[in-house]
Amino acid sequence: MNIKVWSGFTKRRNSTKQPTGGTTVTCVLKETTSIEKPTFVLSSNDFTINYVEAFSHYYFVEDVKSVRNGIIEVSCTMDYGATYKSDIGSYTAFIERSASYSNTALPDPFVAIMNDEIVASNVVSGLSMFVSGGFYVISVLNDIGSGNGFTTYYITDKANLEALAAYVNTNWGSAATDVTDWLQSTFLKTADSIIDCIWVPIAFTALPASAISWETMKIGVDVVTGVQGYRVTGPCVATVSTSTSIPHIYNDFRMGEPYTSCKLYLPCYGCVSINPLDFVGAGINIRFDCDVTTGDMVCYLYDSFNLLIATYTYNVGVSCPVGKVGSNVTQTVGSILSAAGSVASAVASSGGTAIAHGVGAVASGINALNAGVSPTASIHGGKGGRAIAENGLDVVCTAICKNTADPDDLTYIHGKPFMAKAQISNFTGYVKCSGADVPIAGAEPEKTAVNDLLNGGFYYE
Repeated sequence: MNIKVWSGFTKRRNSTKQPTGGTTVTCVLKETTSIEKPTFVLSSNDFTINYVEAFSHYYFVEDVKSVRNGIIEVSCTMDYGATYKSDIGSYTAFIERSASYSNTALPDPFVAIMNDEIVASNVVSGLSMFVSGGFYVISVLNDIGSGNGFTTYYITDKANLEALAAYVNTNWGSAATDVTDWLQSTFLKTADSIIDCIWVPIAFTALPASAISWETMKIGVDVVTGVQGYRVTGPCVATVSTSTSIPHIYNDFRMGEPYTSCKLYLPCYGCVSINPLDFVGAGINIRFDCDVTTGDMVCYLYDSFNLLIATYTYNVGVSCPVGKVGSNVTQTVGSILSAAGSVASAVASSGGTAIAHGVGAVASGINALNAGVSPTASIHGGKGGRAIAENGLDVVCTAICKNTADPDDLTYIHGKPFMAKAQISNFTGYVKCSGADVPIAGAEPEKTAVNDLLNGGFYYE
């Protein structure tokens, strides 16, 4: 019988590669040989033969042995990949990995994760709503009211707040010019009509014009001359929107955990952890809504398609202490009664013209009393700090990526994840199947060997 032999033909053991050319030689089969592992007897002394084609099958040469001078035995093992290449190529299989095509979104367990990290950030600065100076929101009781119920809110700046503080803490015992001033400070108690005061890191320009009116403040029944602010006349929500993107280092399956983690810094809140894979296209749309009368802030995170991904609720208002200094009212009341008696006596002895002298006497009595009465201080509201704004008012998106081996370095050896059904002839190079069951016209051991070849990973070439 005739067979073809090759010397120096190279191929992988798990490959479908078939040789070309070859030398046709005459041989006989050794007795008790098999089609899977045949032994051919040749009239030759060529020990370089390493590949054989016979019976329309391809064989690896396992050994060449001299029987006697000029006669050799060539022991072979079937090359299942080359023998059934046509059947393998026409088979549609579920392909786990491939060197030709891959799904870059699928994690690759062959890619090693290193201990070091790569960090990248995107910064969005200049948000119009946030400013480090901010303004003050004073809530008071008066007969005006507002869109927020009985309480009236005034939004003002540092200069007007200082003027109000000076007014509230005026020592009327020595500053009063008439009885009306003194009675107003003692009994109307302007400071007691101040409910609280907060500072918020928001710009005046962010306030909705339809919800505010610049006016002189009225606290209790006292119109405080020289102290002004925006009176809130309706729901007062400051809003700003912006966008950023996740600064990805990788553009494949490593865009998500455990390879990449992401932190988003929100002004006046801090860092939050977000899943990069939640934001399709890596874009993040952000909106801040702040009720400036309370400092309550809601931050909304949307993906590139404006689907709401996360909501964060917090408060940016910093409580400011409100206080006043005054005299002991019980002692003061007794003294003013005595002073009033002096006025009555003066009127009785001097007629109506003595009223002016009586008022002066009352003022003098108040001044004398003020010198002898210990002042008392009252404060309500926490002594808050402004560290809330000192960490920065920019939005910062930071990606922390684990350094990894390059997946492309493994393509030739292990391919990349594909995880889909396809016909094998569409691929070249490394292919690994799952659950292969190739229909071949061969014995059962040959079928098993072919399926094991595909499921274990092979090279289609």
